[in-house]
Amino acid sequence: MIISFLSQKGGVSKSALARTTAVGFINGGWRVHVADLDEKQQTTMKWCKRREDNGLNSVDCAVYRRAASALKVNHRDDLDLVIIDGRPAAEHSYLEISKGSDLVVLTTGATVDDLEPSLELGRELVNGGLDKKNLVFSINKAPSEAEAIKAIATITEWGFKSLKSIIYFQNAYGQALDKGRALTETPYSSLNEKAQEMVDEIDELINSSKHDIINS
Repeated sequence: MIISFLSQKGGVSKSALARTTAVGFINGGWRVHVADLDEKQQTTMKWCKRREDNGLNSVDCAVYRRAASALKVNHRDDLDLVIIDGRPAAEHSYLEISKGSDLVVLTTGATVDDLEPSLELGRELVNGGLDKKNLVFSINKAPSEAEAIKAIATITEWGFKSLKSIIYFQNAYGQALDKGRALTETPYSSLNEKAQEMVDEIDELINSSKHDIINS
């Protein structure tokens, strides 16, 4: 199984969600590998190293130059799930990644400046052959519930689905990531629960996709 996290712009918590999802599935007993496609910055790979250095349960992670190489990792017998953390605004590889994934999570902010390019990217991926049912949007760093709800409504108007759980802007989330932790591992239970809701939604979607494959 492959879950890919993609974004049209940087700064919309794409990598944070990829890492948090990886930790959530590992805690659920899945054998997970994270593919960091940003070979220059390697932020997720560095996060994995910080996690190990801080004595937290390790996340199997590697950096890949090519999308095709990351997709091939799915053939390993010792893995249940590959999570791809795509490079921001790398449209040339996004269609290849999305068509090879069981679920594509497009992360976006709640503002019009963030939403419109993300929705256009979603449309391009679907027009390129991605099955729309395998695509979901995720609203992150929303400044308020009202703006998040408005963003979800806009996504729905475009014919796409969105996660119901919203990741709001919180300093504690950034501090957790700096220490190699996931968004579910802050000192605050309310923030952890909110992030866990996102993981649970993705879990439901990926298991639904797995059911479709078995019955196809």
